[in-house]
Amino acid sequence: ALDAQNLPSDAFEVVIAIDGSNDDTREVVASYPARYTLEQRWQPNRGRAAACNLGLHATHGTLTVILDDDMEPLPGCLQAHLEAHAGRARLGVVGAVPVVVSASSPAVVQYIAQRFERHATQLAAPAYSFVVRDFYSGNFSIARSELLAAGGFDETFTVYGNEDIDLWMRLTQRGVSFSFSAAATARQHYTKSTAALAHDNRDKGRTAVMLAAKHPALFPGLKLHSYRQGSRRWRFVRAALLRFSSMWTGTPGAVVRGVQCVERREGDPQRLFGYYDLAMDYFFWLGARAELRARGTIGSSLRALDTYSKDGSS
Repeated sequence: ALDAQNLPSDAFEVVIAIDGSNDDTREVVASYPARYTLEQRWQPNRGRAAACNLGLHATHGTLTVILDDDMEPLPGCLQAHLEAHAGRARLGVVGAVPVVVSASSPAVVQYIAQRFERHATQLAAPAYSFVVRDFYSGNFSIARSELLAAGGFDETFTVYGNEDIDLWMRLTQRGVSFSFSAAATARQHYTKSTAALAHDNRDKGRTAVMLAAKHPALFPGLKLHSYRQGSRRWRFVRAALLRFSSMWTGTPGAVVRGVQCVERREGDPQRLFGYYDLAMDYFFWLGARAELRARGTIGSSLRALDTYSKDGSS
């Protein structure tokens, strides 16, 4: 896809950051006959934040575009990023990332596709202003100097989620503004299973607590602030599941298997989306609770989040 970009081959370079992969990734990159300058950097597995920084420090261009490994940039993607920055200083540009989906795609992929489609529609609205949970960096461009001045990604975020929101906060504090470009499109090839999505949401709960502890002012805009939202019935069920999780370590696996059972029986993917919403909500709070307990400074109960939201303590 990068070979198919409509920019001249000497107008951009590509650095692939390899985060601990021990398959044939390095050999494939080394033998790939790219028309542009192609380099690779390898590190032991340290997480996405560290991998992004590894790639950033190996680049030379004035504008940096970050693309996750499941992104397929359309031919005009890099050109659109470049044009979005023309005449505008201190700008970060978020490109569209529609999920590739077909009628035969698993329901969980269609679920993620719908969520990204909704998000893109919101971001594309005229004069829309970014808020904390809008930002993602899987298809993102900014001046390299701005990224370096902000300190790059925080490498203490070693598991999935929220390293990009942390970066957004620090860039915003430095006076960087953000815009969305529908033209800078990279199609996202989402391949994770329901179990993998559940694992990601559990990690997002943990890193959300890390994020709130680092930036207390962000708390009102985070999912962490929504523990008491939702129907009374669901809050009761979620609380029961979280309590069972404390007593039986097999509870998360049972929840995943329950959703997978519904997947096999339900023919209409749209009817599954509500189950995904509830299950992923449970996994998020499971991760948040684990991080809260590990820290021991906010309290062992999710109810302590109410106090946290009032005083902003960590």
